[in-house]
Amino acid sequence: MPLDFSKLDDKRIFVTGAADGIGAALARLFRGAGARVFLCDVAEERLREAAHGLDAPFAACDVRNTTALARVVERAWREFGGLDLVCANAGVVAQGPILEASREELDWIFDINVRGVLDTCRPFVRLLREHRRQGHILMTGSEAALSYPRLIHGMQLTAYLMTKHAVLALADGLRADVAAEDIGVSVLCPGPVATNLSQSSQALRPTAAGAAPGATAAPGSARPPSAGITPAVQERLGVLSLSPDVIAERALEGLRRGLFVIPTHPHTADDVDHRQAEIRAGLAALPTT
Repeated sequence: MPLDFSKLDDKRIFVTGAADGIGAALARLFRGAGARVFLCDVAEERLREAAHGLDAPFAACDVRNTTALARVVERAWREFGGLDLVCANAGVVAQGPILEASREELDWIFDINVRGVLDTCRPFVRLLREHRRQGHILMTGSEAALSYPRLIHGMQLTAYLMTKHAVLALADGLRADVAAEDIGVSVLCPGPVATNLSQSSQALRPTAAGAAPGATAAPGSARPPSAGITPAVQERLGVLSLSPDVIAERALEGLRRGLFVIPTHPHTADDVDHRQAEIRAGLAALPTT
């Protein structure tokens, strides 16, 4: 039986990437509705400010540190007497030609965007099983998990695109693994969001390569670098961009509706339809006998 998110004052929630952006917006929304929220992020100073503003406990942690991350999840469980919802939200973005990406940089983005999500889920599911509890996981993917959005063609965000496709696959596979248990899985797939993810990612990036951050928003809460952004694209991104708080509200509505995939922007349907048309064309080309 899925968790009931019609009210939140009985919920205990853990959020990674909670210092700003979508993570901070989720924490604000949940806390404002009466939930107990534990915040986690690698940016300790911003995290402390966000947590103090919500009167919520917090712990600075790099999701690449599997052992430390498990200890933080366990600490949140102990302090709250259990957890109901874990939001595996921490993520970064990187720009550049994929054929020129170094192994170090690819490891960095996959370690955070994919393995960090998985390693956030591991201790939570283990604790749910040990205590025979019901729970739910919300992973932050992107509309770039559902297709290759035509709006970002030319922006050289292929590594990011790869990781977000992987998050969707992870969510789908984990959902199947826990299908017989009282553990739900959802994946949030936001379109353009006005956040500072590109700037914070650039500061953490292991190489000095990459263009300076721009001022518009890319799918999944990123402000993309300037490459590939024509005036028309920049205008379109500006029109489509939503605030993190709106994204959080749509995430909660998706949880309340019991959705697996939680999109946030209607235009995503066009890109998904285009991808599906290509798949159908391939299937139609198969021999009939």
